[in-house]
Amino acid sequence: MPEMETTMNSRERFMTALRGGVPDRVPLFEFHFGPPFIKAVLGEPSSYWHNADDEVAVSRAVGLDMVWTYAFGLTGVANVQLHGERYVDEWGTPWGTNETSWPAGWTEAEIVKSREDWENLRIPDPHLPERTEQARRTLELAAGELAVVGGIRGPFSAAWMAAGLINMSLWLYDDPDLLDEILREMGRWNTQLGLELVEAGVDAISIHDDWGMNKSIFIKPDDWRRFVLPHIAEEVKTLANTGTPVILHSDGNLNAILDDIVQLKISALNPLQRGANMSLADTKTKYGDRLCLIGNISATTTLAHGTPDDVEREVLECLRDAAPGGGYILAPDHSYHSGIPIENTWRALETGKKYGAYPLDMDAIQARLNELSQQGESND
Repeated sequence: MPEMETTMNSRERFMTALRGGVPDRVPLFEFHFGPPFIKAVLGEPSSYWHNADDEVAVSRAVGLDMVWTYAFGLTGVANVQLHGERYVDEWGTPWGTNETSWPAGWTEAEIVKSREDWENLRIPDPHLPERTEQARRTLELAAGELAVVGGIRGPFSAAWMAAGLINMSLWLYDDPDLLDEILREMGRWNTQLGLELVEAGVDAISIHDDWGMNKSIFIKPDDWRRFVLPHIAEEVKTLANTGTPVILHSDGNLNAILDDIVQLKISALNPLQRGANMSLADTKTKYGDRLCLIGNISATTTLAHGTPDDVEREVLECLRDAAPGGGYILAPDHSYHSGIPIENTWRALETGKKYGAYPLDMDAIQARLNELSQQGESND
């Protein structure tokens, strides 16, 4: 089927869907492509560390409708301002990185193991001018043509990157006041980063706060409601009250707390991890009138290990299940990471463009799904 002529620019398309509307085509979204794909698109990137120039160039080249940037201080991201195979961030947390982990890394030690550690911790200044350096460069390069999404942490992820999940789990019972205090401070600190990004002019804020594993969330739902919910709610409320749409990124199986999440003032939920039993169709049916949904192409199975036809089938399923009525943005359920074959990333993007135009041709989508299913049966 031929691609429909577009009537919106990328920024307009993305923001329309993010606010729950029907754009001219389902927008395409990604936080950060893996280095092999960036190299395939750009040749030699300007830097092998996360940076605005390469991110905008890749977004334009492949037809994304947005570009993700961050506040310097987004813990875990190795970027052009703070990088190396091993480094210590401004909180004092030691990190390790490699090509596979890019652009994130892993903590090599906890800096907060006790109340004494917390009381002696030097809290960085969230208002440093360099916090928005990459965001301002991204906005300059996007030039109003791409939507710019600014990333910050939420209270839970920021806390475990400093203290570790084991210590936090013990404090649930041994020192709940300490845990609550840390979560409150991390929420407030990242809120200030978000406000700096809003002032810089980003179109949306993405709060990265992972709560789940494949089968459940990390802590009991009642504990999440007691300790995490008040602080993520305050962070979202403060940022959303600026008029800036807020995207919540949280991996894992969130079904036990989805009703609570929907009550937050978020505009969108991402990434709806397929392998964690996050049903896109069910979520659309229950919450699609209140949330834009972003994601659900499996980055751990289909994109990483499937054929291009497998990828196309899953993209079409996402369009079938969530795109009708608008309020859906096509994306993987994590990222187009370095372990994904380049041809699979291209097939996902191309399929979204080909079949995502509004008004949706559901007959064409279903016909192609049937064709792919028949091909798969003949190959078995």
